[in-house]
Amino acid sequence: MRNKLFWSCFYAFFYCGIVMITIGSALPDMRAAYNLSDSMSGALLSCYSLGNLASGILGGFAALFLGQKLAIIILAGLVCLGMALLTFGHMQVLLFVACALIGLGRGSMISFSQRTINILTNGNSQVTGMLHATFAAGAIISPLMFSALRVISWKAGIILVAVLGLIAVSIFLSIKDYSQLDNVDKSSGQSERSIEFLRDKGFIIIACLMFLYLCCEFAVNGWLVTYMHHKNMSLSYSHSMASLLWLVMLAGRLFCVWLAKYIPNKIIMIMFGIGSALSFAFMLVSEGAFNIAASVALLGFCMAPISPIIYGSSAPYTNKYPLAMGILFTIGCMGGTIMPLITGFAAEVFGFDGGMSAILITFILLIIFAVINLKQNQ
Repeated sequence: MRNKLFWSCFYAFFYCGIVMITIGSALPDMRAAYNLSDSMSGALLSCYSLGNLASGILGGFAALFLGQKLAIIILAGLVCLGMALLTFGHMQVLLFVACALIGLGRGSMISFSQRTINILTNGNSQVTGMLHATFAAGAIISPLMFSALRVISWKAGIILVAVLGLIAVSIFLSIKDYSQLDNVDKSSGQSERSIEFLRDKGFIIIACLMFLYLCCEFAVNGWLVTYMHHKNMSLSYSHSMASLLWLVMLAGRLFCVWLAKYIPNKIIMIMFGIGSALSFAFMLVSEGAFNIAASVALLGFCMAPISPIIYGSSAPYTNKYPLAMGILFTIGCMGGTIMPLITGFAAEVFGFDGGMSAILITFILLIIFAVINLKQNQ
């Protein structure tokens, strides 16, 4: 049963990778079908991120009051409901509701799965790296799958994602014993509903890193296909760039699982944070298919280890306090909610290149906080 719970988290992460890229892949078609402006498109992405944000708090409390099993089954099912609304809804308002539900369900699965792996492995960074590699694998497949099914209809890919979501719900339903997740560390005498960790400077720094990283990740993934199309690339090429980003990110995460044996994670975060900023800047100034592809590949490789390191570093808090993962994820998703919206509004005022340039600022701030994190325990 322990192994089944362990591997269910890997499938959940794989599925969440598919879900995350699906919204960005479908965005150009939704813009055309519903006549969405840049700001409305940004609001749509932020609504999805808002669902992720809500999942941190709602998911944590749902587990406390409904139990781990019932909570994750209900919340994972929201992704399927959201995909159904995207497929069969005919009003703009339903798009926003659908994206919020998808974000809520996806965020809950991410938070649940990461906390479960932290507990089962005591925050093993190599296992966390492999877990996030499965997310990357799903993200690689998603745009290719969507592009292939687009020949039938842009909604065909969304229907398939809903079916894959039903499989995730079925897996969670089939697991009988979730009791291992209730064995939190109570040696300090703190209540399992305590938020004492919010006073810890180390947790605050990790939360800031999560906030800034998800600013970057959500904005890049949400706008990448549309940005490439804006640069006069075909939709098929634009989708392939989304796959390339995550293909290289998968390779980067596997590489950093090995690299972590020799270099401390905090140093890796600084190194790859600097690489991410430079790669993103290179992407903004690149012209031509080859240069753009090279910049996207470099960006994916450099972003690869940051998220697993942040999640792994949170284990001392998330293993001890059940609400810590939810609150950490909520803080991170605030960034994922705000940044796509800022990018959309900035694109209307300063042009698409100007809007995308706003993301570069968050990469620079990420580097600054990575340095602060390095000095925290010195």
